[in-house]
Amino acid sequence: MQDILGQERSLERVLERQTGAGRAAMLEAAWSLRDASKVVITAIGASLHSAYPLHYALAGSGMNCSIVEIAELLHYQLRICASAVVVIFSRSGESSEVVRLLDQLKGVASRVIALTNEPESTLAKRANVTIFVDSLPDEIVAVQSYTGAVAAGLLLAGAVGEAFDARIGEVSDCLPRVTTLVRESLERVVEWDSVVRAGSPIYFLGRGDSYASVLEGALLIGETAKEPAVGLGAASFRHGPVEIVDDSYRAVIFAGPAATRGLNLELARGLEKFGGKIRVIGADRDDAAGLSMITLPDVSGAMLPLMEIVPVQIAAMRFAFVKGLEIGKFRHTGQVTRDEVAF
Repeated sequence: MQDILGQERSLERVLERQTGAGRAAMLEAAWSLRDASKVVITAIGASLHSAYPLHYALAGSGMNCSIVEIAELLHYQLRICASAVVVIFSRSGESSEVVRLLDQLKGVASRVIALTNEPESTLAKRANVTIFVDSLPDEIVAVQSYTGAVAAGLLLAGAVGEAFDARIGEVSDCLPRVTTLVRESLERVVEWDSVVRAGSPIYFLGRGDSYASVLEGALLIGETAKEPAVGLGAASFRHGPVEIVDDSYRAVIFAGPAATRGLNLELARGLEKFGGKIRVIGADRDDAAGLSMITLPDVSGAMLPLMEIVPVQIAAMRFAFVKGLEIGKFRHTGQVTRDEVAF
């Protein structure tokens, strides 16, 4: 709970770092990306999900940019890193796959850019440019470090587009809204009891910038409540998985950016007609009439990943509490996965 409530202060700290001592590294990383013929973004777990907003920004601007989970990159797709600028997101900078990938990138990648919360980590020391995120540390589940990495990625995207100062303003405007959203979500926390049920998977669906929240939402339910959850692109769900929908089906749909908001809202209406219980996270506008909304402040599409994950953090915490679990603790592993085989 303290990690969730602490996100405004954590994000303030991220902004202070990136506009102060970390500004030079941020601008150097941006220069490297603008100059790159090819960019590969990689990470694993929550760090991977936090990297999607940067990917969407760079690819959407026309850059040759791909995003690959780090284990898949290490074992199957390493050749795409040839002459590329490789961007690695890692909270600890010590995950086994991260360390192994750094060994493999010697003489292959043109540059390595690190975004990490640990400035003395192996990743930070071996990267060509290190962006020290500097979010407040989490007890174990990525909460403050997740939104901090999202914010750092958004700032880097702004710097690449030579709009760093404008992006600082956008992120800064979101900070008090995050705390307001946490408190509003807590006031309505019992409403999640009819949506999240033990033994019944919950689906997270969305598109575009919200895909980060789709994946992270499913991870939060698994890590925190120890329950199955599925994160899928909203369009992919229509192509077959929709057949599972009946009166036991539960889903959270992120309304998402303007380009596909209408499609997502109509998906929500369609799934309700099939008997599903659907909650929609997004700005409550006229086009959402009749839907069960979790209302977000009306922010730009790029800023959505900072905001829309907050109600899911609250839902995961509530689910764990109702089940009687010790909230925020792992049963089978630690915060850093240092081995690809042993737990």
